[in-house]
Amino acid sequence: MSRELWDDIKLFSERLSREKDVLVVSHHDADGITACAILLDLFSYLKIKTDSIITKQLDSRVMERITGIKKSVVFSDMGSGQLNLIRESAIDYYIIDHHQPLDKDDRQVNPHFYGYDGGSDVSGAGMAYFVAKSLGRDDMAHLALVGAVGDMQDSRGSLHSLNRIILADGVEQKTVKVKNDLRLFGRQSRPVHLMLTYASDPIIPGLTGNQQACLQFIESLDINPRRDSNTWKSYVDLSLEERKKLISAIYMRLLDFNVPEYLIQGMVGEVYTLLNEEKRSELRDSKEYATLMNACGRQEKPEMGLAVCLGDRGDKWDEARELLQNHREMLSKGIKHLSDKGVNEREQLYYFNAGGEINERIIGVVAGMAYGAKIIPPNKPILAFALDREDPGLIKVSARANWALIRRGIHLGNAMREGSRKFGGEGGGHDIAAGATVPKNKVDSFIEVVDEIFKKQLTGG
Repeated sequence: MSRELWDDIKLFSERLSREKDVLVVSHHDADGITACAILLDLFSYLKIKTDSIITKQLDSRVMERITGIKKSVVFSDMGSGQLNLIRESAIDYYIIDHHQPLDKDDRQVNPHFYGYDGGSDVSGAGMAYFVAKSLGRDDMAHLALVGAVGDMQDSRGSLHSLNRIILADGVEQKTVKVKNDLRLFGRQSRPVHLMLTYASDPIIPGLTGNQQACLQFIESLDINPRRDSNTWKSYVDLSLEERKKLISAIYMRLLDFNVPEYLIQGMVGEVYTLLNEEKRSELRDSKEYATLMNACGRQEKPEMGLAVCLGDRGDKWDEARELLQNHREMLSKGIKHLSDKGVNEREQLYYFNAGGEINERIIGVVAGMAYGAKIIPPNKPILAFALDREDPGLIKVSARANWALIRRGIHLGNAMREGSRKFGGEGGGHDIAAGATVPKNKVDSFIEVVDEIFKKQLTGG
């Protein structure tokens, strides 16, 4: 970490530590929930009175609610892109964020001002962790890693840059173990054949969605899918030789079916095991932990995820697991809807309008899964539209891309911000994942504008 960034974090944190009563406002995804938990833990440690609000986005409606609360407000995993809105509210604020900032401000810490990319070098939870660490509280490195993984910052096979500092802390504290292995979801908590059945990143042709075929595939490799007790083995129960055999067979199958190389490359890489969590639980693996947090947020129960992050392994943990099951079912229905209806195409993008058929809280996840499910090719970004349930006159936009597009010049966050402004909407986010809200009757015009923005990004215009 640069000396300048660390010094500014310490100055920021010192001012923050003098507060007596704060409100933490954070995003509703895995990164935002873990960031909020890290800050709540910090403020408890500092004996600062704290309340929290977790929201899907920071807009004028949320700001109206916040301004009625007479406390200093700490924005985490949001705020840098809404700085003008925050300043207009005349509240006493602090911003701990990693999204593309609008302007420099001594009331915020953001890695972009120091040459780091908030989309890949550090997450919102990571920035919250550095604030906590600067004040003597470094117990939550594992949660910061969950936030980074939830923000897909390991999607090229490993975490890097500022995230490696956090990883080193977790390893030193013996709360995290890192090794290279298969990165499919469910390696801890699902039987091996179900891990393959529900594989979506990447989709495994002929196996994903076919439980019987997955069992036969495993048995064809001379791997016994059952333990001596006749219960199903999870991936972590396999021997090293069995794991190598399974990975090789999956890899060859993907090649045989001409799955794009960029999808295959992310299948094997670093996995981050959380050593204080129960073996074979959804919390043992950072990717599964992050998915659980996302499920809580997108099922409108972020407080369940927050409670789990802060140590609840009782009723809230049980409820969170139920939310995860509901989340999976909603995603499955969303992908089926998209497969049945298909997408529309413009010169520089794909798009689909789900209306009220796919919940606005998961529309972005479904859009991202469209690449892995091969519903769309990887050559263009995709925009997904869903009704804003709080305001029938608005529509929610979620944009997703892949790393190949980012390398060519696509930046979704900038496109969403610029495009939505033309229609009085609000938007922003990362280069690879972003969102916006625009008037419902301006969808076609918005698509035209964003298509032109993408064209300029790709040509350097």
